[in-house]
Amino acid sequence: MRVRITKTIQKVLDMKTRELFFLLIMGTIPLLVFALPVNPARGDDAQVLKEKVEELEQRVKLLEDLLEECNRSREEAIGAALGWQSKKNWRKLRVGMGESQVKSILGEPSKIIRGAITLWYYPNIYGGYVSFDKEGRLAGWNEP
Repeated sequence: MRVRITKTIQKVLDMKTRELFFLLIMGTIPLLVFALPVNPARGDDAQVLKEKVEELEQRVKLLEDLLEECNRSREEAIGAALGWQSKKNWRKLRVGMGESQVKSILGEPSKIIRGAITLWYYPNIYGGYVSFDKEGRLAGWNEP
């Protein structure tokens, strides 16, 4: 057995450098190929990632919808709380609205003058008011 090993070593020593390099490479490649991890589930991983992305996109859409709803609700609440002080509330007025509708939008007037037409004044330096016709329908207004 010892003689055989010695002969093998002698053969290796007699080989040229190119032959040694070739032998080294040919012996290493199979080791590398078999040593690489094999992942048959690669397609499954891609599918899992696609599903996760879809789930996250749905969650983002839901959060964006909730944010939009909150912003809209907040604007409505602020407008209702400010009453006549909000330009948006004045812009909600429409000719023909009843007194109760106007009051729900602008709030209680600071002064009411009744006559051929009814005038509601809202306290402001610039003099915001609304006017109603004989039937109590909104005829016009002046924003503060």
